[in-house]
Amino acid sequence: MPTNALFFSLLRCLLIFTFSRVVFAQFYLDNETSPTHQFKSRPDLHAPILDFAILRPDLVTPGYIFLAPYRNLDPGPYIYDNLGNLVWSGAGHSGPKTAHTPRVCRYKGTDHLCYFTGEQHLGFARGHGVILDQNYRTVKTIEAAGAGASNDMHEFKITPYSNGTTVLMTVYQPRQYDVTTNPRFNLHNGIGWIVEGVFQEVDIDTGRLIFEWRSLDHVDPSQAWTLPGSTDTSGDGLHEESPWDYFHLNSVDKNQDGDYLISARHVSAIYKVSGKDGHIMWELGGNKPTFKQTNFAFSYQHHARWISENQTHTVLSFFDNASSSFNATGRFSHGWIVAIDHVVKEATVIKEWGAPMPEGGLLSTSQGNVQMLPNGGCHIGWGEHAYFSEHTADGTTIQFAKLAERTSNVMIYRSNKYNWTAQPVTKPALWSFSKQEQKTGFWVSWNGATEVKSWNFYVSNQTSGPFELAGSVKKTGFETEFHMPTFAGWSFAEALDGDGRALDRSVVSKTFVPSEKLRSTCDDSGCKYAERVPPEAEVPYEAPNEVPAALFSTNRGFNTSHYYEDVPGAPYPWNHIGEWEEQSEDGGSDSTETEEGKRSSSIAVPLGLLIGFTAAIIGFFFFRAGGFRKLQSTAVEVTESAFGSKVLQRYTRVHTKESDYRSHSSSSSRSGIL
Repeated sequence: MPTNALFFSLLRCLLIFTFSRVVFAQFYLDNETSPTHQFKSRPDLHAPILDFAILRPDLVTPGYIFLAPYRNLDPGPYIYDNLGNLVWSGAGHSGPKTAHTPRVCRYKGTDHLCYFTGEQHLGFARGHGVILDQNYRTVKTIEAAGAGASNDMHEFKITPYSNGTTVLMTVYQPRQYDVTTNPRFNLHNGIGWIVEGVFQEVDIDTGRLIFEWRSLDHVDPSQAWTLPGSTDTSGDGLHEESPWDYFHLNSVDKNQDGDYLISARHVSAIYKVSGKDGHIMWELGGNKPTFKQTNFAFSYQHHARWISENQTHTVLSFFDNASSSFNATGRFSHGWIVAIDHVVKEATVIKEWGAPMPEGGLLSTSQGNVQMLPNGGCHIGWGEHAYFSEHTADGTTIQFAKLAERTSNVMIYRSNKYNWTAQPVTKPALWSFSKQEQKTGFWVSWNGATEVKSWNFYVSNQTSGPFELAGSVKKTGFETEFHMPTFAGWSFAEALDGDGRALDRSVVSKTFVPSEKLRSTCDDSGCKYAERVPPEAEVPYEAPNEVPAALFSTNRGFNTSHYYEDVPGAPYPWNHIGEWEEQSEDGGSDSTETEEGKRSSSIAVPLGLLIGFTAAIIGFFFFRAGGFRKLQSTAVEVTESAFGSKVLQRYTRVHTKESDYRSHSSSSSRSGIL
């Protein structure tokens, strides 16, 4: 290829790539979360939609699916039925924090709902355990014992064989540590910081510490497979804000003999720990394995659980991630059952389950779990990827679903399946609609209720009644829909169980009737969403009074600029309220960077690179005849393309907004009024 043509081809590729990155920035943001349900009776709920690739309703184990996606629109604990219908949205129930591993637990002889809630950090969390009753009321919160760090997300489990009196939990404890003793750590000239993996067994009612185990007392950091600064969650070990997580304790279980089974991801090992003195009784995998692995290798595993054990054999299950995204021992992740023969010191995989993906499997480089089901099958949560599956004992996949695309940011630490019975203390929610006061539609739901089988609808044309039964329908999914051929101005819905017994009723609801102007956009199920009027038809907003700067609170609170657009015609952009700093009389400004500034900066960076590269090309062709002419034609070609036009239009809008803001900011500082 001639030199000129080569350079022009490279230039064209760079220009188009730069434009495409800018134009599609918002597109990628839109693809980072889960598609969500929309419910007329509960528009506040944004539960992820389950997308099934495989579903065999006749074969799946009865029960409900418990999971807690995070980094989605409304993170929190959720319950779904086997067909993917929402049963309970606990978003917000755990507070403004992330939740992990909702599961049914036995506390004081009855079923409860347990989960962890807390502040998410990189690779771990800080928080506490929560126990809810069958009305979704909090009956207990459990914190770590002692004077160390708070609970971690990786394990919060009522202890087996404790009759529901104690709980197992993990703690990630940062400590100062001499990291100069081993050259593999690549740290010197000072004290380092390390994360000690700790697990505790704690009495639920008293908070008393029953047992505690600390990794640094038993496993030397030299055994780590993950060194300081080697992964995105390892920590660099240089300061307390980024301690080296050499162990990464991620599961704890207990057997009837009182010993513990723990999994440590960053040493790729599973340990049996003595419940008497904490010494390591055996090690599967890792750098000091007790057993020869006859037919498998594993690494960076999660969720080790006892299945059975006697004097000569141990059977356990765990999720083999097979990769940390930086190192790998396999192409795909699997759920495994491993049998250990203590006589011959060998470990053998006896059952294996993988994801039914077209490429042969799914590689999940973090998180995940395997839950053994009563029928011998298993339920698998695929961790880093927001997928879950159910498999029969012979390996057949009978359920495989996702909450979000693999390219999204959404993750699920663990997914489980249990039977569950609950009746919330909240009431059913009802919304009714009539387009022309002729026919009436009703939509009803009851978040968290598991025993509703049908609904009765009662109507009246007066708020105080009398109310007459308009009809009954079977419950369908989370939200049930009912239509009647006549108009009803007021109504309520009544929930019935399988025996026809009334469980509860909604409050009386007034039917929404659209205005004559709005009616043309409606059908019998509601009206379409409103649209913004064209810019030329907008009515300018004029504030009746300008507020003195001294009256504004200096507490900015949460930044809501991502959710609220500028109000057209306002004297200043509303999404900058609370971000303007008091300015000097000469027009100087000490304002923090605004969201528009950040967005324009995100565009300016690639455009700056583009301009710099273009300048270099111009210099090169300065010495070549006809170079400028060809460069000009290429620039015209790109800027007039669809990509180029969109980017230039967007840049112009952002630049205009920024100029208007600066102009107003300057005039405001001179007048002393915000």
